[in-house]
Amino acid sequence: MTGKKRITVALITFMLLVSQVSIALARGGGGVGGSLGGSSGGSFSGGSISGGGFSGGSSGGLGGFFPLPFFFWGGNSSGGSGGLLSVLFLVVILYLVFKALFSSRRNGQGRGRGFGAPLQPGWRPLDKGNRDDYSGKSPLDLNGRPITNSDNLQRFGKAIDFTRENMRYFSETFPRWDRDFLIGRVRQVFFWLQDAWSRQDLSAANDYLTIPLGNKYRTDLQGMKTRGERNMIKEPVLNTGDIEFIDSHLDEQTQHFMAMVSASLIDYTVDASERQISGDNTHRLYYTEFWEFIWQDDRWLLTNIYQEDALEITKIARGEEK
Repeated sequence: MTGKKRITVALITFMLLVSQVSIALARGGGGVGGSLGGSSGGSFSGGSISGGGFSGGSSGGLGGFFPLPFFFWGGNSSGGSGGLLSVLFLVVILYLVFKALFSSRRNGQGRGRGFGAPLQPGWRPLDKGNRDDYSGKSPLDLNGRPITNSDNLQRFGKAIDFTRENMRYFSETFPRWDRDFLIGRVRQVFFWLQDAWSRQDLSAANDYLTIPLGNKYRTDLQGMKTRGERNMIKEPVLNTGDIEFIDSHLDEQTQHFMAMVSASLIDYTVDASERQISGDNTHRLYYTEFWEFIWQDDRWLLTNIYQEDALEITKIARGEEK
C-alpha cells in the first residue's frame, strides 16, 4: 500500500469513527458541551461548541460541531432527512475504504517474495536424472530478485572477454577447448563432488580430481568421520548460464583454465545419530566460487577451488595476470 493510500484509508476510517461517536452523542443529548459543561461549571455548555454556534441551537452537543454531514443537517439524527443522509454518508465511506484496500492488495500482487517464499514456477531442484539437461528459470534471493552471476560477470568483464577469444583460438586446434565441452565437464565434476562428499566416498576421485586435491579432501572427510559427523549436500544446482571462464592458458608444458561458478544447494551437518548440528536443511545457500582445472592424463581434472576474495582471483579481476 502506498503512502497516499495509507493516508486516505486512515482519514476515511477516522471520519467514520468520529461520525459514529457523533451520532451516539447526539442521540444522548450530550456531547462535548453537555458532559464538560456539567463537570466544569458550564464553561463549554450552551456556547459556540455545543449549542447554537454552528447548528442553530441543536441539542446534540458534538452533533452541532462535527462538520460532515451534521454541519449541514444538524445534530438530531433521529428521523427526517438528516438521518437518511447520515446513513448514505456512512455507506459511501465504507465503499471508499473497501475500494482503497482492494486496490492496494491488487497492486501488491507479483512483487518480490520474502524470506522462505516458494521458488518461481518452472524452477525445480536437480536430481540424478535431470542434471545434465537441466534448464529452468533462475531462483529468487531473499528479496525476490533473480539469482544470477551478473555482478561478477561485470567485475570480471575484461578477463572474460580475453578468455573467450583465447578459448576460441585454442578450440580451432584442440577440441578439448570447446566452450560447450568445458561447461559440460565443469558441471560433471561439480555434481559428482557434491554427491561424493555427502556419501563420504571419494573412491572415484582420480577421474575428477588431481591427486593432491583428492588427498586433501580424503583427509578432511576422515576428520569428519572421526568426529562422527557427516556434511549433507542436497539439491545442488549449477545452470549452464551460470558458468563463465575468466582465465585460460596453453603452452607446451601445461594447459589450465579457471571457471567462475554461481551455484546453490542445501548444506547442513549431522552427527552420528542424524541430529543436525550446523547448517540449514530448509533454505538454499547461494554462492560463487572459482574452480581451476588442468589437462592431465587426457582429461580435465579439478585442481583447486578458490573463494571470491582469494589473492589469485583478485589478480585476475584486476588484469594483473594478462
